[in-house]
Amino acid sequence: PEPTSAPMTSGPTSSPSPAPTVSSSPTICDGRKWYLDKTLNMCVNDIDPDDQLVFDSLTNCCYGNFGELTCDSYDMCAPTASPTPEPTDKPTPEPTPEPTAKPTPEPTPEPTPEPTPEPTP
Repeated sequence: PEPTSAPMTSGPTSSPSPAPTVSSSPTICDGRKWYLDKTLNMCVNDIDPDDQLVFDSLTNCCYGNFGELTCDSYDMCAPTASPTPEPTDKPTPEPTPEPTAKPTPEPTPEPTPEPTPEPTP
């Protein structure tokens, strides 16, 4: 093409032009539906099932199938690198109570026969 006879600008503009807007392009996970995988007995979103009851969210799938807000699931869009470790055999022990500022006094070897009128030093 031949150059046009449009006038040239005198220099750069005084302020920058607005930044372009970035739109996220669709991914394989957009619009993915949740359903009960009857073989695994868990909610999954790994395929688009044709003839199954589907849910828009994992929470809805869990509640619709198990009556709970959470359940075993597989999210193909956020797979885990490895299975989670097994739980411990026993609960961890209770924490110890906070230490006192000073040691507590030793108890008297035997009770006193009668109350004293004033505290003893």
